[in-house]
Amino acid sequence: MSRRGLLGASLGGAGAALLGLSGCGAANGSVSAGTDHLGLWYWNGALSDKLLATAARGVPGVPGLKVKGSPIAGEYESKLLTSLAARAYVPDLACVNSSVAVFFPDEHEFLDLKDLGAGALEDQYLDWKWKSGTSPSGRLVGFPLDAGPTALYYRRDLFEKAGLPTEPGDVAEATSTWEKYLAVGRTLKAKAPGNPYLVSQIAYVFRMALYQSPKQFVDADNRFIGDQEHVKHAWDLAVEAYRQRLSARVLDATPDYNAAMSRGRIATMINAVWAINGLKDVAPKTSGDWRLTAMPDGPANYGGSYVTITRYCRDPEGAFAFLKWMVGPANQLKSYQEMALFPTTPAVYTKPAMRKPDRFFGGQIPVDVFGPAAEKAPVIFFSPYEDTANTPVFQELTNVETLGKNPDKAWRDAMNACETALSHLGVS
Repeated sequence: MSRRGLLGASLGGAGAALLGLSGCGAANGSVSAGTDHLGLWYWNGALSDKLLATAARGVPGVPGLKVKGSPIAGEYESKLLTSLAARAYVPDLACVNSSVAVFFPDEHEFLDLKDLGAGALEDQYLDWKWKSGTSPSGRLVGFPLDAGPTALYYRRDLFEKAGLPTEPGDVAEATSTWEKYLAVGRTLKAKAPGNPYLVSQIAYVFRMALYQSPKQFVDADNRFIGDQEHVKHAWDLAVEAYRQRLSARVLDATPDYNAAMSRGRIATMINAVWAINGLKDVAPKTSGDWRLTAMPDGPANYGGSYVTITRYCRDPEGAFAFLKWMVGPANQLKSYQEMALFPTTPAVYTKPAMRKPDRFFGGQIPVDVFGPAAEKAPVIFFSPYEDTANTPVFQELTNVETLGKNPDKAWRDAMNACETALSHLGVS
């Protein structure tokens, strides 16, 4: 599992129930009541430690304003939902992950950031990221923090030994569609030393192909659409990778995965920008062998976070002033330098700090690949029930890959499980 998570727990039911519970419990309000600061909840790795330390001493340019962050361990979203439901010890500000839609059923527990002047800043941020933090009713619940643009990571040395193109532009052309990508996988397996696999697991093919679609499993009218062509197409591509034996069938962060990456048993990855550090940690001896290029069939986004201001905030104007400072272009650049959090402010993509050659990728400048991907990623509608819907699908893909389950039966079982689970949540 990465720090962004692969599947995540389904909290749709908890979120939908929040409004019904919010009348219970004591109205203790903000967690920072009686203090000289505003309280911010986040998880480790979500925000810059250096910037948080500065804010705790005093937010620059805002006299008298202090914001203290509290890293919350364990089931972060569940704890935030519980706090909101109890109306007790609620943070003034809270980070939320890419599953921001979990909170849309309870959007009135958060301030509409447009009421605080966020609209004047919209053109500084990625269009799709801004829209994805906006609820179906039009409230800006989540302010853009970081993004997870995707790319094709590939082993240049293995491509060369298989007689394939090796330069990023040429590889992008050779893998411009998913079908061409699978064909490259067949060539690698047949001709490269050690017969390397194309991917670590077929779930990545499914996920990335699906994230290229603006539609997912549930639409804005709360209807199940997971049985439609956009999902089936992604499923069929993943199953084809399985049938052609192009998957190593290893899970991330396992000894088998680490060994496969270190020994050149996996020739490509289709993943987000935040996977760079994990790859470097897992396979340091492969430094210089990897390259980056555009993902088959176009860009997508996988992961990224937001900042919210809850309705219990003691000082909304002060909280928004902090948010503008913390998540503004200058500090997004600092966060990238400190923690590799990819900015949602495209203006910084041309800054020297983001244009440093990376020896791990043979001197490539990663932002040359991830920057265009971030700017061109589709606007995706994620409902609060996506995790509930997609969990059975990923489970059935695992059953196909590891147990040899018939793919057609696995698809039917996945759809039945999706519809059953969603029907209990009021999805038609």
